[in-house]
Amino acid sequence: MTLNFDEVKSIEDAHLTRTYQKFPVAIAKGEGCRLYDVNGKEYIDYMSGYGVAILGYSNKKVINAIKEQVETLPILHSSIYSEQRALFLKRLMSVTPPGLNVAYLANSGAEALEAALKVAIKSTKRKKVIAMKGAYHGKTLGALSLTFSEKYRDSFQDLIYKGVEFSEYGDLDDLEKGRNLDEFAAIFVEPIQGEGGIKIPPEGFLNGLREVADRHGVLLVVDEVQSGLGRTGKMWAHQHWGVTPDIMTIGKGIGGGIPMAGVIGKAEYMNTLELGEHTSTTGGNPIACAAGRAVLEVLVEEGVIENARVTGASLIKELKERTSSLKVVREVRGKGLMIAVDLKVRFQEILLKALELGLLTLYSGRTVLRLLPPLIIGESEVLKGSDILRDSLTWYEKQHI
Repeated sequence: MTLNFDEVKSIEDAHLTRTYQKFPVAIAKGEGCRLYDVNGKEYIDYMSGYGVAILGYSNKKVINAIKEQVETLPILHSSIYSEQRALFLKRLMSVTPPGLNVAYLANSGAEALEAALKVAIKSTKRKKVIAMKGAYHGKTLGALSLTFSEKYRDSFQDLIYKGVEFSEYGDLDDLEKGRNLDEFAAIFVEPIQGEGGIKIPPEGFLNGLREVADRHGVLLVVDEVQSGLGRTGKMWAHQHWGVTPDIMTIGKGIGGGIPMAGVIGKAEYMNTLELGEHTSTTGGNPIACAAGRAVLEVLVEEGVIENARVTGASLIKELKERTSSLKVVREVRGKGLMIAVDLKVRFQEILLKALELGLLTLYSGRTVLRLLPPLIIGESEVLKGSDILRDSLTWYEKQHI
């Protein structure tokens, strides 16, 4: 049975909680870096399911891994040993930062942050943590405690963890101002802030966090849920600055579209969680592990991360050239394929015009078009996507300026 757009919209609007900012489109299928709606219209995908579809759509290796596992053994609790889980963990540990060799497997980035918060507090026996202004770490209560935006926190202030203090992202002086850091368990940081607007830290900031953390016995927890897995042109975004965290969270693209996430850390911290203290019914299930291993193999063996670096630089260059004369554009910035077109106006009309012209993008805050294309994007999608953004921005200027 095939539903048209109005039918899809009517059912979802009636029965799905209205917590999502909806786009006026119903997507039916994907292929490579392209999406197709229920009417067959094609879109270039600069959204990738909020950064999940790092290998695009219909990657044969990932599909075959999932299909084979579904037919063999779709579910197995982590209290039972699993060949697929073992193989995934072996592959994962081959790409994690030095010394991070124990993992907790979860189903979403927010779940991973919840676990990381518990590990930090229990392993250090300290109750306070620092997160960054502008940070986004999820919306479950522990993760929400680390998320800065008041629009997410306001309704739940009585429930979120009170031990979190926020420091200016990129400002080491603010980190130590008025604080006894010997009382803090951890510093949580995104190497590049995603929902915060694709904010790239100033040189020396992450290195400075590492030094401060070492000096005060504080754990450095790096959230790579959005920026990791090749998104920025390196396997992990923190590698651009030569920093090694104590704990790292991953998610989004690791499962190839199957819900999957994880916390990876040093054994001395991760193993302070005792039997039964933090578990998940479906975390580390065989389907997710089979998909995750296939994703990592494609990333490492098929030049995907290098493609993200090269095409990301090309996309940033093309966008800068096409928007340099436009009055509504403040800045184009990014690393790899984690890119912002920062505007002097609200993004809504421009985003919807781009959608009309065949380009699906994301946003951050009120003025940023956030671009997270699949890491397999090619030059044709770079050029056509850049043209559509230029045309959308030019249309807006003609309408309003």
